[in-house]
Amino acid sequence: MRLLKQGLAVLAAFVLLAVIAALVAPKATRGIAAALVQVTNTTANPVINQDRDSEARGAFQTSVNLSLSGVSGTGILIPAGTRLVIDYVSIAGSAPSSGTQPYIILFTTVGSGSDVSYTLTPTQSSLEPQQFQHSEAVKIYADTLFVSVAFAGSAPAFLTSTVSISGHLVNIP
Repeated sequence: MRLLKQGLAVLAAFVLLAVIAALVAPKATRGIAAALVQVTNTTANPVINQDRDSEARGAFQTSVNLSLSGVSGTGILIPAGTRLVIDYVSIAGSAPSSGTQPYIILFTTVGSGSDVSYTLTPTQSSLEPQQFQHSEAVKIYADTLFVSVAFAGSAPAFLTSTVSISGHLVNIP
C-alpha cells in the first residue's frame, strides 16, 4: 500500500509539473500546434517567398532628348499594373547665356487623381554660360508621366535638354 501511495504522489508531482510548464512556457505549446500546419505551394496558389517590390528587382531608367525646335515634351511608358517611383533626375542642356531660364517639368498622375507637376530648374555653368545642368534625388510617384521643356524670360533662339530619370517600378495592389 505504501508503494501505491508513493507512486500516486510521484504521478501527482509529474502532473503538477506539466501544468506549471504549460503555464510558464506557452511558446512551446504553440510550437507544437504550429508544427501541425502544412503549406502547399502550387502554381495556382503560390507561396510568396520574395519581396516583389524590391527596388533592384523593378529597376527603371530612361533618357529623353527635348528641344524647342523638335520634341518639346514626351510621355514615358509605364507598364500596366505598376507604378513608377522616380528616385533621381538629371538634366543637361543648352540655352542662351542671358535672358532665358530653362525648366524641366514632370507631369504625373497617381490613380484617378488629377495631374501634378514638378518643376526642376537647371543652373547655368560658370565655365560655359550656355550650358545648364541639374541633378536631384527625388521621390515622385507616377502611374502616368509626361516630361516637358519650358522656359522663363525671352523666347530663346535654341533650347535643348537631355533628361535622365532613374527609379523603380512597384506592383499596384
